[in-house]
Amino acid sequence: MTGATPPVGPPPDQPPGAHPPGPPGVLPPPRARADQRSGPGRGVAAALATIAATIAVFYCLPIHEGSRGVALAARLVLLFVGLGLLGWLFARQVSAGRRGTPFRNATARLFAGVCLTVLLFATTYYSLAYYGDEMSGIRTRTDALYFTMTVLTTVGFGDVHAVGQAARVVVTVQMGFDVLFIASAGAALRASGAVRRGEPG
Repeated sequence: MTGATPPVGPPPDQPPGAHPPGPPGVLPPPRARADQRSGPGRGVAAALATIAATIAVFYCLPIHEGSRGVALAARLVLLFVGLGLLGWLFARQVSAGRRGTPFRNATARLFAGVCLTVLLFATTYYSLAYYGDEMSGIRTRTDALYFTMTVLTTVGFGDVHAVGQAARVVVTVQMGFDVLFIASAGAALRASGAVRRGEPG
């Protein structure tokens, strides 16, 4: 007597791509075990490492090089090229969130993109102050980093501000970039996380 053909594919109550539980005493695949071991501490460590790397690059990056006009033009070109790449990455992040990319991976990529954005603008503001006298209140790299964060977080104290036309253009670009790309990517990330938890979007 011929038995019935067993069904092909995961059980009806098991989502596609999930690992079957398997018989008792059998370990899950290595990747599944690694996912189980990775907890919040790993994400915090990665975030701290990203912040430390960004700060190290910012303070070690050579800026006092070349003639005034050439150096400032090079910094502005680097800024806009970098923003184009970051905008593309943030757009991909929004698309990846809609496709169901793991929430932790998406969060790490978004955070790294924000750090790179801060690095680009802080370097540009310091160059504008050093070469072009376009900024008031920026004398050190820390001043430039501080001003970049005040623009990013929309907290303005008035102690540092743009006085030249080029600097005001860069500040305007940062405000638009923060709203258009960073805020949009963050909103998409929150929405995808709520969908995975079964909460209303």
